[in-house]
Amino acid sequence: MMKGIDTFGKANEIEAFGKAGIFSFIRALNHTIIFNKIITKISNFKLVSVSGLFSKFEKIAKFFSSFSLEGKIGVLGLFCIFSLAIFAPLLTTYPPQKITGNSLEPPGPEHILGTDELGMDIWAQICYGARMSLTIGLAVAFIAGFGGGALGILAGYKGGYIDQGLMRIIDIIMALPSFPLLIVISAFLGPSILNVVLILVLFSWAKPARIARSQTLSLKQNPYILAAKNYGAKPFYLLRRHIFPEVLPVLFVLVIGISSHAIIAETGLAFLGLGDPTSKSWGMMLNHATGFRSIYFTPYWKWWLLPPLFMLIFLLLSLAFISRDMESILDPKLKLKKGF
Repeated sequence: MMKGIDTFGKANEIEAFGKAGIFSFIRALNHTIIFNKIITKISNFKLVSVSGLFSKFEKIAKFFSSFSLEGKIGVLGLFCIFSLAIFAPLLTTYPPQKITGNSLEPPGPEHILGTDELGMDIWAQICYGARMSLTIGLAVAFIAGFGGGALGILAGYKGGYIDQGLMRIIDIIMALPSFPLLIVISAFLGPSILNVVLILVLFSWAKPARIARSQTLSLKQNPYILAAKNYGAKPFYLLRRHIFPEVLPVLFVLVIGISSHAIIAETGLAFLGLGDPTSKSWGMMLNHATGFRSIYFTPYWKWWLLPPLFMLIFLLLSLAFISRDMESILDPKLKLKKGF
């Protein structure tokens, strides 16, 4: 009897052990399947991300190939100036506001472009001055371009008293002599980067607002926008979905032009002594160089006056080439009119 009970117990133990082994195998198999799914998803994500990056690179390369030779030179030139501004601490040996050499030292191994009257490195001032010019140009361009464009789109869509009031303000701003007023207001507010940006924005938003308004007036009469409005589409949806994407390419071209104007205006104000004296910009370098009495009677102008002037002209030409090609790419009719 006892042997039968022992045999039955052992059989139960074997059966329980077998069930546990089967359950363990099933769990391990489930974990393996889940792990394989995770690996498959990760590999698919990597393939999608790589293919996405490759497709984006192809689009950028195709867009770059649509530029003319001058436009490609402008893009490469702008890329070089941005590289100077971003990697200025790596490209320079000395800080721009520290006396690191003798007064008016000629170009040499220690100072690539020599030093100014105070013994500050001119190459460092060129690299850090690119930051100032690009910062002011981009800040003014984005605020005035997209801010003025948004006001123009809103006024053109709403119409009525809002549209008429905005147009009268635009007419007044565009009729005013901008640069003399820039000088007067800058002298009244005092030299400051923020003041320069605000003043330039004040006189730069009218043109993109006017062009965006005219584009909106023609776009809102399109059949698909009228149909969407009849089906109950809200104004914010129409502006965000249909009107703003159509006006955006035009605003982008205007932003490039506004940035050129802002850089010229900031340089002019700094050259006249109305810029921020604590900042290093190409305009302030020209102001200090031309303020030296014997600059034109000595060889100092070769490494003190010419480098900031050359960089300023190079930047403006690059922006002008890019702006011209962007106009022809976004509006193919200009190619036929201009004979490109």
